[in-house]
Amino acid sequence: MDYVPFFIVSLIFISTESLDSAKLAEELYKQLFKRQRVEQLEAVKAFKKFSSYEKQYSMVDLMAERVFSSIQENRARIEASPFIPGVSEFPSDDKIREALSSILENTALFSEIIIRYPDISVAALKTNNNWDILLQWSIAFCNQMKYLLDNSTMRLLHLVSQELNHIDRDPNYVNPYKKQKQPPLQEDFKQKTKKKKKKVKKGPRMVTHSEL
Repeated sequence: MDYVPFFIVSLIFISTESLDSAKLAEELYKQLFKRQRVEQLEAVKAFKKFSSYEKQYSMVDLMAERVFSSIQENRARIEASPFIPGVSEFPSDDKIREALSSILENTALFSEIIIRYPDISVAALKTNNNWDILLQWSIAFCNQMKYLLDNSTMRLLHLVSQELNHIDRDPNYVNPYKKQKQPPLQEDFKQKTKKKKKKVKKGPRMVTHSEL
């Protein structure tokens, strides 16, 4: 019969006891957040199954509607509570914890969409200026709560801020998912130039008095 050695059980017990409930809840949330991010990434990648621009735009627009509605609602809950981001310990109140979790996860989700579908996302954001304002607020909120987030998520938020020009872009910043505008080919340019040149008609022409 398999069993766990007593000294390991003791170490686990001591380790758990040394953490207060808030700290333990915080550590558990960090692990759950990482799992959530993996699921989010798979969901965002699935958007590519929609081949047409129109379908992808509809999906992104629908996600934006849900994400920013949730962020706005939970922002109000956080601001009405005694919780101070970056100062207060991990909340024990279920409603505050759910509001905190929703803001962090929705911000990360839509940030992933922006980086992977930048042209569509920017077009969607332009239809509702309040969305862009909410996104800037939620990214700032995430930065205050960065001790709950992993390094890859923090990097993602930094890239999104650059993509949307919320902050200055790094000199070497490039979004590989963004469609680059191709300069016209040299041959195309020559063809267009030729068309513009006036064609001289061959054959007999009328002689004017000045030529006589």
